Amino acid sequence: MSEVLLYAGTTEGRELAQRLSEAGVTCDVCVATEYGSEVMPKLPGIQVLVGRLDVDGMRALALGGYHAVVDATHPYATEASGNIRKSLQGTDIPYFRLMRKKAMRDLDGNIQVFDDNESCAKALSATKGNILLTTGSKELAAYCSDEGVRKRLFVRVLPGMESISKCEELGIRGRQMIAMQGPFSKEMNLALFRQFSIAILVTKESGVSGGFAEKLAAAQEAGIPVYVIGNPERDKGMSFREVTEELSGLLGKRINGNEKIEISLIGIGMGPEMLTLEAKQKLDEAQLVFGAPRMLEGLTAGKESYPYYRAEDIVPVLRKRQGKSSGGTLKASVLFSGDTGFYSGCEKIKTELKQAIHGEIKIYPGISSVSYLAAKVGISWHDASLLSIHGRTGKQGWESQLLTSVTYHEKTFLLVSDAADIKKCGELLTEAGLGHCTLVCGFSLSYSDEQICQMKAEEAGKMPDQGLCTCLILNSTVEQMPLVPGLCDDAFLREKVPMTKEEVREVCLCKLGLTENAVVYDVGSGTGSIAVECALRSPDIRVYAIERKPEALALLKRNLEKFHLHHVVPVAGTAPEVLQDLEMPTHVFVGGSSGRMEEILRCVWEKNVDARVVVTAVSLETISEVTRLLDVFSNFKERSLYTQTTQLQVSRARELGAYHLMQAENPVTIFCMRLLCDES
Repeated sequence: MSEVLLYAGTTEGRELAQRLSEAGVTCDVCVATEYGSEVMPKLPGIQVLVGRLDVDGMRALALGGYHAVVDATHPYATEASGNIRKSLQGTDIPYFRLMRKKAMRDLDGNIQVFDDNESCAKALSATKGNILLTTGSKELAAYCSDEGVRKRLFVRVLPGMESISKCEELGIRGRQMIAMQGPFSKEMNLALFRQFSIAILVTKESGVSGGFAEKLAAAQEAGIPVYVIGNPERDKGMSFREVTEELSGLLGKRINGNEKIEISLIGIGMGPEMLTLEAKQKLDEAQLVFGAPRMLEGLTAGKESYPYYRAEDIVPVLRKRQGKSSGGTLKASVLFSGDTGFYSGCEKIKTELKQAIHGEIKIYPGISSVSYLAAKVGISWHDASLLSIHGRTGKQGWESQLLTSVTYHEKTFLLVSDAADIKKCGELLTEAGLGHCTLVCGFSLSYSDEQICQMKAEEAGKMPDQGLCTCLILNSTVEQMPLVPGLCDDAFLREKVPMTKEEVREVCLCKLGLTENAVVYDVGSGTGSIAVECALRSPDIRVYAIERKPEALALLKRNLEKFHLHHVVPVAGTAPEVLQDLEMPTHVFVGGSSGRMEEILRCVWEKNVDARVVVTAVSLETISEVTRLLDVFSNFKERSLYTQTTQLQVSRARELGAYHLMQAENPVTIFCMRLLCDES
């Protein structure tokens, strides 16, 4: 025999059945119709009984040995609730009336509340225009008694034979009958208003799960009045949480009474008009909405909204609301500008919410400003480079990223904060010899003050201040991206500062084995030739060029300016002291150590035991020192030192009259070193 007898037929009833099943409580669920059975999910320990029962039938069923009876019938099914209570008179079986959570009732005063269907139907007889009736088929007769009202009705009922037969019996046929299963979003309600030219909406005060809020929101947007049949049980019954707590104590099993949480992370595109239909539906269903103030405008009418866009602010609101819940499902939406997958905070918030809140989190993308601008100017963007400097200040490497992108890509889409960023970009491109590039700037895209303008990069300084912007940079003279290192020596400013020669640089860069997002120390940088070659491999590589001699440091900075390498940081001073405050290196090149090689290597591997180190030696003394250190670091931090030693002898041809003679450069010994675990 089951432990609980549950009279269902509502969303709350189905939710309670699921919670009982999860807690291992056996339950018999009574529904009046076959349709009620179809929408009840199949759950372990839950048996569905179909058919209407009178008082005697209910009493015979209740006396079968249940520990409790729960009445989760519809709030307007007052006769059914009365019969359930009568069936339990004279028994000691606990009875719990599960009430539906109420929804807001704010429609700018354009709402009338009636005590019953009869008084509402009488009021409708004095109106004009089509009527959308959403009170169900059981109360339909009250509205069909007046022929004038009946002809104006469009009736939304459940798609079951009982409801459809009732409509036909009362003269509701053809397009007047809308047989659909909810829930219905605001957009769906609006669509029905428009399709059938609805002038008045009639609904019950059906609570949150009955879609009452979505109906009111749609009516408010459409500007039509709402006639509401008030809840006859306004102050009776128990909340979902109260019922689950009572059953938990009675049965000795913990039944979860908290609201489940569904969180929708929604990209709104450039503005409210750009929402996808799926995103609109989720937003309409939401009881709580979070987002930056400008995003909430026009999207949260009649909803509980908060100007929060960080998880640390959102989580306390969700927990507080869940703590005061009456069961069911709490639906919340978090709004993001543009597309959730394109330079968005969506991924970070999803991770943080998932760690803090037990619930379902789904992402609904929006239309990005890049997609919108590309469509406006009639070009594709699948082959474009995509960047963002929105909100990025100071020297963060974006300058090098932008120059690399524009130099090697015909199309670069760039998200910026405002016109000031456009001016910075124009200045940067002009300095780099790219002033001929075309900037296509889209301001306030999708809004009424949308503006798209076009200019050369060298003209960007004349741009007036504007609002939010997305920029397309077109370069008709793109270069082919080099796949290997190998700048010629003449590409660098040299003066009298020593420089690692071209062929040696190429070998050393290969030995370094640079990767994306590498952090490189160039110790004893000199002219900066190694630092430049490393930085040119990718704008995402960060390079620290360490040099102690003032004249060499000055030349180093000039070479960085020549190649527009803003992600190389020149560091004045002597290693290893100046290395202490730098971020952890992944790759280190030592071209000059001033006799402190051991200290430099120790400092590097203390900071990162996995750092890869390349050292060049020309003098016999340096070769001897490095060779000695191979024993010193042979078991450093319980790791073995792996060393690859190469000596490079380069000869170059020079002209001597009518002949070309090979002239030898000094041999260079290259040590490539790594600390490896024994199993490696």
